[in-house]
Amino acid sequence: MNKRDRQIQIFLQLFYLIAGLYLAGLNIWKLNAELWPEGIFESYNGSIPIFTLAAGFIGGILSLITSLFLWTRVSWAHGLSLFTSGLVMSYALTELGGILNRNPYHSIPLVLLVIVVLQSMPFLIRKASRQH
Repeated sequence: MNKRDRQIQIFLQLFYLIAGLYLAGLNIWKLNAELWPEGIFESYNGSIPIFTLAAGFIGGILSLITSLFLWTRVSWAHGLSLFTSGLVMSYALTELGGILNRNPYHSIPLVLLVIVVLQSMPFLIRKASRQH
């Protein structure tokens, strides 16, 4: 692994750590903000909030786990990070619609998540395909 790859690896470790903490914190805030007065199991705007919250918590927990495995340099960590990137990106894209209606400033971290995930895909695909 050359110096540039090590720098990208460290950046991705920190990114997944911050993304995991952000996604978990965002969903805890949503639960405590009482955005759904009738409960999280009732349908709002054609979706059921429990599924969105579950996707956010799963993406956050997987991001934290991915950060740990990238730090320990497990051989299959890059494959897991590709899977986690897909979950985080899909969650960010589905949440952007609702967040733009409620508070547009909350969309900035989600857009940054999408940009970093898209930028890291070539590195992760290259690393995941070169496993021995």
